[in-house]
Amino acid sequence: MSTEHIDWAAKYELGVSEIDLQHHYFIDLINRMVDELEHDDVDYQQRLISELNAYVKFHFISEENLMYKAGYPALEEHRNSHFNLIQELNSKQAAFAGSGGNATEITDFLHSWFVHHTIREDRKFADFLGPASDEKPSAP
Repeated sequence: MSTEHIDWAAKYELGVSEIDLQHHYFIDLINRMVDELEHDDVDYQQRLISELNAYVKFHFISEENLMYKAGYPALEEHRNSHFNLIQELNSKQAAFAGSGGNATEITDFLHSWFVHHTIREDRKFADFLGPASDEKPSAP
């Protein structure tokens, strides 16, 4: 399977401006990787994967902080989901670095991960916040 670009769609919109902004950037990074990983420069490919991995970690911490501040009861479960996703990305990144790897496997993983995690897991947080999502409740 060859990854195609992710186009922003209403189904990804959570109504939490900080998360939506970060998700837009995350899509931009994935789409850039889809374009750039076709090149034969393995060192450059590894640098792009490292950039995305660093951004993912930043985004997850930021998202978890918003969840903490809002008193989101499923924070630990969501944090575990993030941890598992990072572990899988780290594993794929290491395999890629070790063998020159398969860039398409990484972009396919990221594409699937973004779509499913945003629609299922992140949506639960947005639903918890309710219709006025940008007005987050204070921590208990």
